[in-house]
Amino acid sequence: MNQRIYQLESKIFFRNKTVITGLLILLVSGLAGLYFGKDFIERQKKVIAKAEKLQTENTARNIKYFGKELGLTLYHNKFQMANMPRNWAAFSNGQRDINPYLIGVTTLGLEGQLYDTDLNNPSTLLLGNMDLAFVFIFIFPLVIIAFSYNLLSGEQESGVWGLLRSQSTVPLKVIWRKFLVRMTAVYLAALVLMAIAAVYLQLAVDGRLLAVIVVLSLYLLFWFSLSFWIISLGKSSSFNAVSLISFGVVLNILAPAIVNVWLTRQYPVPEALETVVMQREGYHEKWDMDKSVALNSFYKHYPQFKKYPFPQEQAFSWYWYFAMQQNGDDQAATGAQAMNRKLQQRSRFTDMAAFILPGIQTQLALNGIAGSDLQQHLQFQQALRHYHEQLRLYFYPSIFREQPVESIDWSQFKLKRYYGDNNGKIWPCIISLVGFTGLLSFLSLYNFRKKIYS
Repeated sequence: MNQRIYQLESKIFFRNKTVITGLLILLVSGLAGLYFGKDFIERQKKVIAKAEKLQTENTARNIKYFGKELGLTLYHNKFQMANMPRNWAAFSNGQRDINPYLIGVTTLGLEGQLYDTDLNNPSTLLLGNMDLAFVFIFIFPLVIIAFSYNLLSGEQESGVWGLLRSQSTVPLKVIWRKFLVRMTAVYLAALVLMAIAAVYLQLAVDGRLLAVIVVLSLYLLFWFSLSFWIISLGKSSSFNAVSLISFGVVLNILAPAIVNVWLTRQYPVPEALETVVMQREGYHEKWDMDKSVALNSFYKHYPQFKKYPFPQEQAFSWYWYFAMQQNGDDQAATGAQAMNRKLQQRSRFTDMAAFILPGIQTQLALNGIAGSDLQQHLQFQQALRHYHEQLRLYFYPSIFREQPVESIDWSQFKLKRYYGDNNGKIWPCIISLVGFTGLLSFLSLYNFRKKIYS
């Protein structure tokens, strides 16, 4: 009997052309999100592959034209490091469009090079890139609202609800059956898109896939519970539609914008420019000072290099020049640390604010799993600092001993790949979504039992 009732409810539901249109919107926009998300990451991979080839060519060219002195060669030669995207990055592009994923540095001062990035159209950055995560977070809730807003009020306004109440001992079951049919349709569309994503993006069947499925399932369940609560108030269809759309605008558009503005004002980051300026000042001012000033500061940082003789009789030496560059980095270190603290504070506050904003919470969880969040970028910067330090410690002795360029095995210096190991934090997201879903479900059942629908 129950199976026949559900079949009848399904036929009534899918007979509506709006339902078919909504499901097609989900599938088409989901496929488009998959294509554009993967295309965005593929373009980054092509740039990285091209950079790897160009680094070898540029190194050979620099040796050819500037190979008389090792210091001069290293002045021009860049060493590339790439933040390699995971396959999941195509699912959720995150901040890979605003943070540099490929940075080339020389062995000179690092702080003046660390924040170099490509020029981008601000309008494009404002709109962001479309990916499957965008479809789940922004498009799916709209379709859920369209499917659910008149589930009860439509029956009341058409006069059918009175007949259903008179023929059913538990009218709430009638509402629940209708709701379950809608949930099944939406979750089937989500399952189809996830299956296509797993194949198209070559996603491994592992803990990350399970985590994404759990997070997205709870996120969709939150929107269904929100719709269920609005319906339980017993208002008109127009009231339900306006209320649910308002919740969508506030939770997914307005509140994130307010949080972003507040973060910008509360934790401004002028240190990026200040760090570059301080690095340059710390280096340039040494030109007008006695060489011992730069060298003494350099020896405090690297006491192991005191053993190399410094050519005092020369007006210029690469020994002194690289010491000045290091002085610039040392002078800019305070600004760099302050900026990193500000970014960490921004990240912590966003995590706290997201606890009451399911859309942001879900986006942060997906970005963390995909390795495209702010924490991944900060880890990439730290890895670049470590790599730059390795380069310096390798080349400094050869520079100070004035060894020929040919003494260096340049073939070992290829593009450096960084693979982050950050898997994201999904438990705050799960706790938040489960908490809100449970609260809304309780309020909904309370409303139904308190009113005439039970």
